[in-house]
Amino acid sequence: MIHSVSLTTSTSPEQQNIVEVKKMYKQTTDYFDYEQKQKADSLRIYYGQPGSTLNQYKELQGIQPSMIHDVNVHWKSEQHVIINIMKTNHQHKNKVYKRFNYNLSEM
Repeated sequence: MIHSVSLTTSTSPEQQNIVEVKKMYKQTTDYFDYEQKQKADSLRIYYGQPGSTLNQYKELQGIQPSMIHDVNVHWKSEQHVIINIMKTNHQHKNKVYKRFNYNLSEM
């Protein structure tokens, strides 16, 4: 991975946990013109305690990262977080494309 772009960051209601969803990019070579290009490779949820370096992460599977531009986060409790991956439909309205439920204490 060469770099990442943060799509959203959210802190739990009592500020015990924080999650950040990042789009990860890698460098590829276009063999037609031999140019170096950056390609969206994956989406990750980084998690930890506020103020700490977020090193722990989980890959969000089953989605095309290049098509995702919007993510929303909903906390059910201090440990239970729901990540909604949004996609714009033909009427230019956002709808949930994929939903991930995580209990941070079990990750």
